[in-house]
Amino acid sequence: MSVLYAVIIFLAGLFLGIRLLAGLYSVIDLWYTISTAWPVVLRRVLGWPGVTLVILLLLGGGWRWLFIAGMATHLLVYVVVTFAIVHTGARKMEPTPVVE
Repeated sequence: MSVLYAVIIFLAGLFLGIRLLAGLYSVIDLWYTISTAWPVVLRRVLGWPGVTLVILLLLGGGWRWLFIAGMATHLLVYVVVTFAIVHTGARKMEPTPVVE
C-alpha cells in the first residue's frame, strides 16, 4: 500500500508541476485581454502556487520529497523537450521557389 501512496504522491507532484507552470504562463497567454481577464490570471498565478504550498506543508518527511521529485521531473522534461524543439525542430522555413 505504501508503494501505491508513493506513486500517487509522485503523480500529484507531476500534475501540480504542470498546473503551476501553466498558471504562471497565463499572464503571457492572456495579456491581450488582461483588462478583462485579470481575475482569471490572478486566480491562476496565486491559486496553483498556493495549492502546491499547502500540499507541501501538509506532507511530511519522505512523502514531501516524492512530491518535489514529481515536480522536478516535470520541470526537467519540460526543459529538455523545449531545448530539443528549439535546437532541432524549429528551423526557419526557407521560401520555396515558384515553379511554373
